[in-house]
Amino acid sequence: MPGKKKKPANASVNIYGHHNGSFKSARFNLGLFSNIYQLEGIGINSLWSITQNESKGIQLSGLGNMSGSNQAGLQFSGLANITGGNASGVSGSGLLNIVAMKSNALLVSSINIVGEESNGLLIGGLLNITGGNTRGMQVAGIGNVNVEDQTGLAIGGLVNVAGKEMKGAQITTLLNISADETKGIQLAGLGNITIRQQGVQLSALSNIAASEMKGIQLAGGTNIAMKVDKGIQLAAANMCMEELKGTQIGVGNYATEIKGAQLGIINICGGKVKGVQIGIINHSKDTSTVKIGLVNVNPTTRIQLLAYGGNTTKTNIAVRFRNRLFYTMLGFGTHYLSLNKKFSGATFYRAGVHFPFRNNFDLSSDLGYYHIENFENESVKVPERMYALQGRINLEYHPVSKFGIFASTGYGVTRHYNKNRVYEKKPIIEIGIILF
Repeated sequence: MPGKKKKPANASVNIYGHHNGSFKSARFNLGLFSNIYQLEGIGINSLWSITQNESKGIQLSGLGNMSGSNQAGLQFSGLANITGGNASGVSGSGLLNIVAMKSNALLVSSINIVGEESNGLLIGGLLNITGGNTRGMQVAGIGNVNVEDQTGLAIGGLVNVAGKEMKGAQITTLLNISADETKGIQLAGLGNITIRQQGVQLSALSNIAASEMKGIQLAGGTNIAMKVDKGIQLAAANMCMEELKGTQIGVGNYATEIKGAQLGIINICGGKVKGVQIGIINHSKDTSTVKIGLVNVNPTTRIQLLAYGGNTTKTNIAVRFRNRLFYTMLGFGTHYLSLNKKFSGATFYRAGVHFPFRNNFDLSSDLGYYHIENFENESVKVPERMYALQGRINLEYHPVSKFGIFASTGYGVTRHYNKNRVYEKKPIIEIGIILF
């Protein structure tokens, strides 16, 4: 008849307790499928179990359990558990657990979804998703997604996401993301991303703090932070786009300004340095920076090209980095042994001091280390490789600012690497030109 309310499907036997107004609360429910108002006890159904209001106790079904309001107790099903209000206790299913509001429960399923807030433990074979804040622990095969804050521990097979603040730890094989502030630890196989970091970021590839970093960034590839305040960056390449208050340790380091230290093969600072740069190549725009390295470059450094010949390596090309008092040189030379078809050569590094002599003349002196390769010249008397220590005094004449000629004299000792034996000792005579 029109307007007559359809009776809900129900194929079960129920034992009721007290009346709740005009409604009854089932203390025991057994059947194929059930649709009851409220459960305060045990419900067992082969297919599904629907409780229109609260469920307090145990719900067991082959396919699914549904509570229109709150659920407190145990829910187990082969397919899905759905709670329209808050959940307390344990919910386990083969595919899906959904809690529309707050969860203070243990949820175990392939996918767990909490609409508002989760305070407990989520174990998802695939995903855990919380629409609000999460306080507790999350474990998922693919990932954990929190729309707002995460407080506690998130372990994801591929990814962890906190839409706002993260306090605690994120651990995954690929990527951790915190869209606001991170206070704790991010550990990832691929990379970690946050806005502001207070704690530790550890990854095999890359760490990014888009605003400020306080703590430690440790990566196999790259660390990037907009600003570092009392922090350490340790990676193959470290970048601080603003001020660095701390330490960078890596193959290559870059910072706009430094109050601390850079330790690496190549250290670059785009502005002032109140601290020290220690590396092979050090560069800064601050001429007062303390630099300890093989090549030190600042705005007053003059980079020059030298081409010369001599009686050790017969032809040589070198780059000289000349500062106000000190200079360093990197170069290579060919035919160390003799001018024949069999090639031999050397790479070298020299460091010294220079000062004006008179008019357009400069006088300088340096010490150098040479690594020598003999290739096909190897024999019983000539080893495959050797090294030499050499000292020089150099006289330069510059008729114009970007061109000069020079002559050098000195003495060198060449030794075997694998034997405590001198190969040769001899004076050095060289002459060449200077460009730039």
